[in-house]
Amino acid sequence: MEWWAYLAIILALLTVLFLSGLPIAFSFTLFNFIAVYFWMGGSDSFSLLAVSAFSSIVSFPLIAVPLFILMGELLFQSGVVAIVLDCVGKWLVGLRGNLALVAVTAGTLFGTMSGSAISGVAVLGSTLAPEMRKRGYSKEMSLGPILGSGCLAMIIPPSVLAVLLGSLAQIPVGDLLVSGILPGILLALVYAIYILLRIGLNRSLAPAVDERRYGWGEKLRALATMSPILTITLLIWGVLLLGVATPSEAAAIGVAGALIVMAIYRKLRWGAIRKSLVDTVKITGMIFLIIISASAFTQILAFTGTTAKLVGFASQSGWSPMLVLVAMMLTMIVLGSFLDELALLMISIPIYMPVATALQFDLVWFGLLMLLTLEIATISPPYGLALFVLKGVVPDASMGDVWKASIAYMGMSTLVLALIIAIPEIATWLPRALR
Repeated sequence: MEWWAYLAIILALLTVLFLSGLPIAFSFTLFNFIAVYFWMGGSDSFSLLAVSAFSSIVSFPLIAVPLFILMGELLFQSGVVAIVLDCVGKWLVGLRGNLALVAVTAGTLFGTMSGSAISGVAVLGSTLAPEMRKRGYSKEMSLGPILGSGCLAMIIPPSVLAVLLGSLAQIPVGDLLVSGILPGILLALVYAIYILLRIGLNRSLAPAVDERRYGWGEKLRALATMSPILTITLLIWGVLLLGVATPSEAAAIGVAGALIVMAIYRKLRWGAIRKSLVDTVKITGMIFLIIISASAFTQILAFTGTTAKLVGFASQSGWSPMLVLVAMMLTMIVLGSFLDELALLMISIPIYMPVATALQFDLVWFGLLMLLTLEIATISPPYGLALFVLKGVVPDASMGDVWKASIAYMGMSTLVLALIIAIPEIATWLPRALR
């Protein structure tokens, strides 16, 4: 059988399993058993899956995954996010559309606390969207900023997806995490500028300026209130930037910092800690099962010759490397409109990374492009996962409202993606400067 036929069957079978309603981890596992049985020697070859499962998760960088998840869960379950929203709101009051800017700012900060895009969209959607609608914001202006900024957690450290991508694709995890700082800040600034320009051109999108005013004393007190969270964020970034700690050690620092922050805010309760631990175990178990299955998937691709043939096709097709890159990114965006971001990441790593290596791309730059592409895919109509999460926590919005609100932010993210493709130093300068 030709390699392209193997690839077509693999993608078709995975798509059917994903759309069947099975959890992503179970879909991958079932596919692996089917593929091993029919292509790798029957049931006698199932022992290969056990070896693959062990080797795929015995990786020191992967320790950061449950720790970053636990840090985000602790801050979320303790209600610290509400404190952040209140403090940021005091600094931005007096601007027309200030709550939309609060969504962008809080989404950026929440990204530094949780590492989970879906959590960011869910938290901001459930807390900010109802208040924005009550004050007279249009559906576009109340939903769009939450979608865009909530997904910044995919890029800004501590990004769980960045840790997974770096660990599985053999990209230095620390460099990949650091590479997301400037693009993440750039994307947040682009969102904020768009909101100000959009409201300036159409003032009906946001209510009149809030007449409340906060003096500098109150603003400084709000900043002081938020300072423990900012300190933890800067500490995690600092140890990564200075290279004094590995990502796993930075994650451990983050967990300790989250507990200290909870104590400072008098929210260190056993109930919140217990729920955080339980949720962390559930999420980590799901992620690690997907990693195990994805590792076996990589071996199946190699056994069928698909990986080698695909690399040969990409390197000998006569296409320029940039054209191949654009084709890969567009494919991820299209597939991401239908697939969960974890599933898409696990499928794309064994297919894309050999091609990227053969074309001599900077792997840190390429990894950041993959993360940004996943962010775009997550908010892309019709089936981007963040769209359904936001619809779930904002029941008065129709799916059409959510789709419409996402288009501008998908476009801005694509523009930043194109800019980083054209100017790789936006992603690579900081990691190189700190080596």
